Amino acid sequence: MKRGNTPTKSGRWLQLATVLVYAYLYAPIAVLVVFSFNASRLNATWQGATLKWYAQAFNNAQLLDALRTSLRVAFATTVLCAVIGTLAALVMGRHRFRGKSVLESVFYLPVVIPEIVVGFASVVFFGLVGFRLGFASVVAAHVAFSVSYVVFVVRARLSGMDERLEEAARDLGAPPVTAFFRVTLPLLAPGIVAAALLVFTLSLDDYIITSFTAGQGVTTLPVLLYSMMKTGVTPEINAVSTVLLVVTVVLAVLAQALQSEKKIPAGLKLAGGAVLAGILVVMFLPGRGAQATTTLNIYIWSNYTSDKLIREFEARYHCRVNIETYDSNEALLAKLQTGLTEYDLIVPSDYMVGILIRENLIRPIDRNQVSNFGNLDPSFLNRPFDPGNRFSVPYTYVLTGIGYRKDKISKPVESWDILWDPAYRNRIAMLDDVRECFGAALRRNGASLNSRSEAEIRDAAGLLAEQKKLVKTYDSATFDQLLLSGEAWLVQGYNGQVAKAAKENPNIVFVVPKEGGTRAIDCLAIPKNAPHPELALRFIDYVLEPEASAEIVRVTGYGTPNLAARPFVPRERLDDPAIYPPREILDRCEFIEDVGAILGRYDYYWTEVKTR
Repeated sequence: MKRGNTPTKSGRWLQLATVLVYAYLYAPIAVLVVFSFNASRLNATWQGATLKWYAQAFNNAQLLDALRTSLRVAFATTVLCAVIGTLAALVMGRHRFRGKSVLESVFYLPVVIPEIVVGFASVVFFGLVGFRLGFASVVAAHVAFSVSYVVFVVRARLSGMDERLEEAARDLGAPPVTAFFRVTLPLLAPGIVAAALLVFTLSLDDYIITSFTAGQGVTTLPVLLYSMMKTGVTPEINAVSTVLLVVTVVLAVLAQALQSEKKIPAGLKLAGGAVLAGILVVMFLPGRGAQATTTLNIYIWSNYTSDKLIREFEARYHCRVNIETYDSNEALLAKLQTGLTEYDLIVPSDYMVGILIRENLIRPIDRNQVSNFGNLDPSFLNRPFDPGNRFSVPYTYVLTGIGYRKDKISKPVESWDILWDPAYRNRIAMLDDVRECFGAALRRNGASLNSRSEAEIRDAAGLLAEQKKLVKTYDSATFDQLLLSGEAWLVQGYNGQVAKAAKENPNIVFVVPKEGGTRAIDCLAIPKNAPHPELALRFIDYVLEPEASAEIVRVTGYGTPNLAARPFVPRERLDDPAIYPPREILDRCEFIEDVGAILGRYDYYWTEVKTR
């Protein structure tokens, strides 16, 4: 008996499975969009609807500069890909020649090769030819991985086109060029436009290849957002991500509609026009300080400086300050090692300063031009990573300890032992950082977190493997959100982020265990090839002014080594022991040092722990 279109029982289960799969894939996106309207600064709890994060995001000069850069890169990439891809499609679709199959294979490669390989290969190539990293290098890399999509789409369009129309135009006396522009190109136009929109979307969203090939002045929006996530996801990130999502979806749907050759709905035309108009407006608006003749390029962690300070410095010295961001010390090192960038000022952590000195990648600081150096606390100076502070100036300091919910934890939190307590299974979060996790285990065993003993490192790995079944997640970015939501009751985390969470929920407390924690100093340093070292020294001296250092504490939530700044620091920050801990707590914290060749054993055991 024929059932017609009535679904069978197995068909219903298949439909349900499909719905569940799509729900799993798109639920995080829906949550991101919803929480972009959350009144709370942090994302763990809903505190009512608001549009203020959209307003703040579009008043954020750094975000707008990154968006403008992304749009300009995507526009340049799209134009080049449309021209090159269309010509390549015509050549391969209309002509036979030796090596055609090889050329076709070349166009398939960027689609099948992982992006990280394309990014690494690109930066190696640029290094070999001495091509400076910047706007042109990013566009060139984007063209390399995007042009194939134009070739595929236009060639598909070409294969369905009636060649007799072009032949008829020639028979009627039209020269080949006229026939191409009057007949062939209009017929190919929907495919070219669809491919161009696809390329624009791919370029706009790219992070991996851009992170390899970007230089000073070229921080795109995805790179900035990823960097910002390292210091905590906020509704501002959600707001910008939502806008980027809407733009991407509209362009993708419009590209699909153009390829289908069906009538495009009026609503989609209107949405597409609005998106394209918005893109043009943002893309051609001049950035901050566009009229300045000198630019100070600063390579720094995200959310680690103040727009107010930047504007005041630009006004004082009649220059433009360009802020570029990175997400790890290792990313900073890799970018400097290429020798293809020209940053004026960087902010490496203490152990990385030592590595940069050995690699001869930073230059000595002319102390005569830093009149405010005397404002610094002597206990933060003359550290082993830079004796005499010849190459670096302390900027902020960070402590790693335990953040916990005192309304959930009944016993005192005094030792690293509590992170191994089975009573808190699946309520514990650890940093996704090999040295920090080993540091906790080593200190629990009474060893130095910079141990160079194979036996001590192996024993610490055993502790971490034993602990893993209790750990909910390894997370270096959103552990504060886990505390706020109650998903985690105990987290290994950084004092500044825990302090921000504590402002939202007073039940959250930060403590440095009795065995000691990690103490880090982020420093200001000048790269060896900095084009404006004198201006960089002026900026260093400027941020060491008491009021400027106090502003940095207010914005970042991390303490400053600047003693003269304390009278200007907001009272709630100064009185917070998570930000300004007592001297006895600082003294029992240890700096992470470069442990040399034994670092390979840390990485080996860490891989074993994470893959069990």
